[in-house]
Amino acid sequence: MADETDIRNIDFLAQATFTGSRQTAHEFVRNVLRRAILSGELAGGTRLVQADLATMLEVSTTPVREALRDLASEGLIRFDPHRGAVVQELSGEELREIYMIREILEPFALRLAVPKVTPELLERLRELHEKMASEPNSADFADTNRRFHLMIYEAAGYPRLTAIIQGLVDASVMYIGASLKDVPDLRETAVHDHAAILAALEEGDADAAVEAVVTHLRLSLKAFEARSQKSAT
Repeated sequence: MADETDIRNIDFLAQATFTGSRQTAHEFVRNVLRRAILSGELAGGTRLVQADLATMLEVSTTPVREALRDLASEGLIRFDPHRGAVVQELSGEELREIYMIREILEPFALRLAVPKVTPELLERLRELHEKMASEPNSADFADTNRRFHLMIYEAAGYPRLTAIIQGLVDASVMYIGASLKDVPDLRETAVHDHAAILAALEEGDADAAVEAVVTHLRLSLKAFEARSQKSAT
C-alpha cells in the first residue's frame, strides 16, 4: 500500500544533500520533494512526516513545513487532518475525469492561442521540445512537458482559463513521470506528439494542433491505464 511507504527507505531522499550554495533550505527541500513526486519515487498516498524529512535532508523543520505548503498549493500533496502531509493520490476514475475535462478545455484554449503565437513563443517552445527530447530524468521530463503546454495556453490571453487548465495538469502531472518508467516507448511517443503540436503552431494550423494535443492527452491516459494494469498483476 502506498500509504505504508516509509520515506526513510527512499534512496532519492536519503542521498539528497543540502549545500546552501545556490538555494535556500526551503528551496532545496521543495525541489527535492517535487522531483521525487514527479518521478514517482514518492507514490500517491505516501505520508510526509516533517521530522523524518528534516532529519533525512539535514535541515530544520521550518523549511520542510514551508516546502510542504508550496507543494500543497501546486496540488502535489494534501494535508490530511489525521495523517498530516500526504502525497496526492487520484483514483483511476478521478484521473479519467480530469483527462475528459482536459480534452474539452485544452483544444478550446489552443484555438484561442494559435492566432497569438509569436516567433518568440515558438522559439521558447522549440527549446523546451529539445530539452524533452534529451531529458533522461522522469521528473524533469514531466515538468518540462507541463511547461510546454501551459506556455501555449497562456498565449491565449485568458488567465482564468489557463488557471483552470493548470490545476488539472498539476493534478495529473505526477503520473506522467511514474508512467515513463513502466510504459515502453512512452517518452519517444510523447516527444513525437510535441513535435506535431509545434509543427502545427509554426504553420498556424489550429485543426492540426488540436488533433495533436488530443492524441497526446489520450496517450497519457492510456499510459496510466497500462501502468495500473501492470501494478495490479
